[in-house]
Amino acid sequence: MICNLIKTDSVIYELSGSDRDEILAELTEKLIILNPNLKRDTVFQALLEREEKMSTLVCKDLAVPHAVLPDITESVVALGLSHKGIEFDMSNSDKETNTAKIVFAVIFPENKPDEHLQILKDILVLEKEADFMNEVLRAENSSEICDIINKSGV
Repeated sequence: MICNLIKTDSVIYELSGSDRDEILAELTEKLIILNPNLKRDTVFQALLEREEKMSTLVCKDLAVPHAVLPDITESVVALGLSHKGIEFDMSNSDKETNTAKIVFAVIFPENKPDEHLQILKDILVLEKEADFMNEVLRAENSSEICDIINKSGV
């Protein structure tokens, strides 16, 4: 399912933000481009509130900020890379393990909980695939990243 949602225009090859909130704002802008019906403040606040409850840092180098919104009908996914890494888990003082280089930002419709779970599962499956993270970080552009995800078949 995730390979159907990640296209070249869903990817920010190099995020310019220098902290978690700037990254969330940047990914919010991408999500709005992908679905102009989204409201900037609503999306950003929902992602930020989710992070404040508990970090969405899944493992070293991967974060999946996500939120459920009632006013949308389809899930929207953006993928951003930060080759230098962004401190994501503010509760963890170990900078080596609390940074994200690959960030999937996902907005889910309230009425599709199965889709919500499937997308999160797909991202976790990708993360577990041998060399997925390294291949994405070595990719030279958004198109190559999409090819890597499509090749996975997830």
